Amino acid sequence: MRQQLICFCLVLLATTALHAQDATLRNILAAKDDTAKVKRLMTYAEPFKDTDGDKLSKVYREVLKISTKLKDTPRIGEAWFVLAGVETDRANDSAAIAGYQTALRYLESPNRKRDHLEMIAKCYMNINAISERVGNLELSVQSLNKAISLLEGSPYKRLLYNCYLNMGNMLYNLNEYDKALSYFKKAQSSDSEKKDTLLHITAYSGMSACLTGQKKYSEAYPNAMQALKLAKLTNNSYHLCLAHAYLSDLFINWEKGSEAIHHAKELSKAATEAGSVPYQLIGLMCLADGYKLTGGQVMRISYLNKARQLAQEKGTVAQLYHIYEALSDAYALHGDPSRAFDFYKKYIYYRDSISNENTKRSVSEMEVKYRTAQKEKELSQQKLQISQKEVQLQRSRQTTTYSIAATLLALLVAASVYWHYRNRRRLHEQQLQTLQREKELQLLQAAMEGEEKERSRIAKDLHDGVAGMLAAAKMQLSSLSIKNDAIKDTKEFTQAVKLLDDSSQEVRLTSHNLMPEILTQHGLEEALRRFCNNISNEQVLKIQYDAFGVIGRFSMGFELTVYRIVQELLNNIVKHSQATEATVQLNVQDDFLSITIEDNGIGFDKTKPMSSGTGLNSLRHRIQAMNGTLEIDAQPEQGMTAFIGIDISNYKI
Repeated sequence: MRQQLICFCLVLLATTALHAQDATLRNILAAKDDTAKVKRLMTYAEPFKDTDGDKLSKVYREVLKISTKLKDTPRIGEAWFVLAGVETDRANDSAAIAGYQTALRYLESPNRKRDHLEMIAKCYMNINAISERVGNLELSVQSLNKAISLLEGSPYKRLLYNCYLNMGNMLYNLNEYDKALSYFKKAQSSDSEKKDTLLHITAYSGMSACLTGQKKYSEAYPNAMQALKLAKLTNNSYHLCLAHAYLSDLFINWEKGSEAIHHAKELSKAATEAGSVPYQLIGLMCLADGYKLTGGQVMRISYLNKARQLAQEKGTVAQLYHIYEALSDAYALHGDPSRAFDFYKKYIYYRDSISNENTKRSVSEMEVKYRTAQKEKELSQQKLQISQKEVQLQRSRQTTTYSIAATLLALLVAASVYWHYRNRRRLHEQQLQTLQREKELQLLQAAMEGEEKERSRIAKDLHDGVAGMLAAAKMQLSSLSIKNDAIKDTKEFTQAVKLLDDSSQEVRLTSHNLMPEILTQHGLEEALRRFCNNISNEQVLKIQYDAFGVIGRFSMGFELTVYRIVQELLNNIVKHSQATEATVQLNVQDDFLSITIEDNGIGFDKTKPMSSGTGLNSLRHRIQAMNGTLEIDAQPEQGMTAFIGIDISNYKI
């Protein structure tokens, strides 16, 4: 009875929330059809963009209807852009392409808004991605080139970097792995601010895929893992889909079935959470390939049939083509030649269908091009006639034009003087701000240097002074025991010697922590490795340390600062996290050093004001002084992840 009552209450709460939303929508729809109503509808639909495609589509079709009635061309284009995005998420490729092309007809109108350049470029980029997926390579290349030509010289640099990523993907699909790898590296290195996490996830994944295609699996693995680390920091389902998809593909090619199955399951989980049909299909196909490697043909057939059912529901012919081929192979290996032959016939049918469809599309496109060329010829002749008439009119307007030009010239001179003065003033203010920031960084660096000098002095005093005095005291006690054998066997004498030994050991450890000699002798990588090994304990806290890439030597101040930062983070884990396991990963890629530290402890709440603490703020300031960033990801009872990224181009030796 209690369970039924609880269920009833939950249904009542959900129904109340739904009615509240519907009431809001009804109030908006009841208003007069004007631009204000359109804006209210778009604001109302904002929360549904990543959660409810049906609701989003319903609201934006209303936006489209009203905007068409008002002849608001830019709003019509925006509505078609959103509706095309919904069709993209549903894997309705033809409808999505048609929607983006319709959006372009309105967004590229003469009275378009200046800020629509970004949306226009995204239309072309989305057409590029979908066309490539359905096999229309010509449309895909044309769209990508248009996007690049729009974005070059524009402020939308990250969209341009995404075009580089798309070009890398296209070259990868054509098995041009070396060229594709160069585009992925270009995209990854072009983002000098290192702020676009998704861009770096995609770039690292792309580099991993290219190296996988070249069968350089051990080189591909660190890039794929770096993509997964960044995706986990964002906790975004689509980012996790991307990272797990490339890791699954890597292990399938590497013929490591268990690892491929693990990442394919994580991919399917993230794809379900994101509601992404394409990634769900990829996850099912990767699971099938993973079970093929482990010999689980029954599980392979089960996942292939699930993929077949989903692909048939969504009408994705290209995926069915591969699924039928895989099912034919799976049933043949399972000892069912009849069903294997049935699926092979379906595979041949869909393969030929795709080929015929591509042929029809090519003929249609050639016909359209011919008609377009004829129309352009007629338009050119008309323009020539119009130009001749304009020349005659131009001669009669020259006198008026000269007087207007003189007036405008005077105004331009006055305006240029004003803008020159204003720009000089703005430049002066920027220079003052830059000098202030440089001064703050210099003060921070000076404080850090002073702190390390003080540590060095204290370490030297402990080592040369206190340690020497303790050694002398022990020598005196030893001399006393030689003269008096009776003292040697007393409990008090033995305890005094032990206390001296323990004190000497503590002084040596403290001196080493203040100024580790291993850092000076062997560098950052070996110093961190030994520090992790020293504090690792199988019964209390086990620490796993890994290093990737070629890690050389850096300036002493840089190595010491990085060592202190990692040391403080690990000390915080030991003191506060209650963790039993922790990992430290050091990675150098080109001129970028990254350090990832994770634990399985109690975590903390990042939303609370005191959660960051003065210690973490101090670490952030130190890393910023070295042109780096520190990102902390933590949730209560879910552990903590710290990611450090630093540009090391100025610190190499």
